[in-house]
Amino acid sequence: MTSHALPILPTSVIGSYSFPQWLEHVRQLGAKRILTADQVDEAHNNAVKAAIKDQELAGVDIITDGEIRRETMVYFFSKRIHGFDFEHAQMHPIGNLDPNIQMADPVIVDRVKWMQSLNMDRHFKFLKEHAAARTKVCVTGPQMLAKRATNVYYKDEKELIFDLAGILNKELKGLVAAGCDFIQIDEPVRVGYPQDMPWLVKAFNRLVDGVKAKIAVHACYGNYQLKKLFKGQYAELFPAILETNAQQLCLEFAVSDGVGLELFKQHISDKEVAVGVIDVKDERVEAPETVANRIRQALQYIPAGKLCIVPDCGMKFMPRDRAFEKLKAMVEGTKIVRKELGVG
Repeated sequence: MTSHALPILPTSVIGSYSFPQWLEHVRQLGAKRILTADQVDEAHNNAVKAAIKDQELAGVDIITDGEIRRETMVYFFSKRIHGFDFEHAQMHPIGNLDPNIQMADPVIVDRVKWMQSLNMDRHFKFLKEHAAARTKVCVTGPQMLAKRATNVYYKDEKELIFDLAGILNKELKGLVAAGCDFIQIDEPVRVGYPQDMPWLVKAFNRLVDGVKAKIAVHACYGNYQLKKLFKGQYAELFPAILETNAQQLCLEFAVSDGVGLELFKQHISDKEVAVGVIDVKDERVEAPETVANRIRQALQYIPAGKLCIVPDCGMKFMPRDRAFEKLKAMVEGTKIVRKELGVG
């Protein structure tokens, strides 16, 4: 790993990268014991290396491991936390826009407890060993885990989310102990439940209490199979979201043509803002000039020194060639604006 200073308008990703279908076949062969556990691990390692290479070839400044090892952004966590029952999982709509978009959610049948290491520290060490770029780790937040489960144990969802925050706090500290200095918490369901923001902020702050790393929080309008999941607007989250103990907010703006950027003039904050300039729900690859225009728009509301450049959301469901081209467009568009600012 080579360490270097970040440029102005640093580029990053939200977390997931295009998931290779061949890896799902490998996992199935592993489950049938046709392949050994070591062989499945080797396949995961190779897929992660490919995700790292793509991000670095595209020129992204801060990368992840593509979340390639995770079953989903939810199941990776809930399958390894006591209290989640997958044997009786139930199909439920994801979000409040289209009831036909559903996934099987586990049932919470007992008080959630830490059961085993999630191995995120080990996965981070692998990323760090093989990456030349700067790195971060993305962690699904307690609200998302709670909303993607059927709760039959807790009388109060608030108690469930605080319990999950405590469990994940242990894992975050493990990441820091492994050398991770940048952690992003993903809460893509925030827009769907703005009425809970006052106490969700307290749960978030419990989650990151004592975690000595740069913290970001990602909120969006949902993204499953490249479809938007939630009604609502970012305005409903303000100003409460600014009370989170996070140094950076990661929000999608490409899909909304910049609606919501004005909030950063209405609510003054010293937080960094990672602005989504790549629409992951659009099959078309943006021209670099389109990206540059979106960045110029963001600069009307956010100082360049506080602005980071990202796609709207994760790229798990996107074909790899498209994901790579979109990342390249993001980087090229950013370079155009850097030159205009005299720092390119």
